[in-house]
Amino acid sequence: MSIKVLLIDDEPMMKRMLAEVFRPPEFEFMAAPDGREGLRMTYDFRPDVILLDIMMPGMSGWEVCQRIREFSPVPIIMLTAMGQTADKVRGLDMGADDYITKPVDLEEVRARVKALLRRAVVGEQTACLYSVGGDYLTIDPITRRVRVAGHEIPLTPTEYNLLLYFVTHPDRPLSYGELLDNVWGPGYEGAISNLKLYILYLRRKIEPDPENPIYIVNERGVGYRFVRSPMQEK
Repeated sequence: MSIKVLLIDDEPMMKRMLAEVFRPPEFEFMAAPDGREGLRMTYDFRPDVILLDIMMPGMSGWEVCQRIREFSPVPIIMLTAMGQTADKVRGLDMGADDYITKPVDLEEVRARVKALLRRAVVGEQTACLYSVGGDYLTIDPITRRVRVAGHEIPLTPTEYNLLLYFVTHPDRPLSYGELLDNVWGPGYEGAISNLKLYILYLRRKIEPDPENPIYIVNERGVGYRFVRSPMQEK
């Protein structure tokens, strides 16, 4: 089955270049020239991954990303000339899974798409329901649903895969390199800032007190440790 790629970008040149990269039979490529058309095609086309520009006429990429996240966990990669750290943080904070600054290396884009899709299917081969902290945190790998204190919480594909890796490798030090290699994949060896950002996001969503984490704890000089049964103060 072909991998369905949707580009949302108003630059005709970007459409032509990426159409050459994402060619059949491995890929099925479609493009939308603006945000509103991109939302419509996301509904109709049901892409496996979205490449999203930020600076577009009418609806910006920021708003498109937010709208998509209201109804779909589809992996999103931002492709934009806005390369400041604050822009990257904003994109990831709004639900994007990766961020590539223009001008792009076409083979890198292709590699990032395939790596992101590998991450998006982590855990689908197991039917085990994971429970942490006396059912405080539960993960169903079949439906990819996560509940914290009985309430379902939305996670992006990368957040979900990072959490699942933690839960399936508890109570031992996990280095930055191990997490990046197993969750992000090849080509992300030095992306520690990305990892730290996602740790921040996960702590906000699963920790009783994100400022004083008891599940995802720092392992000084190494990385992190996921504590399966933390001692909580009453």
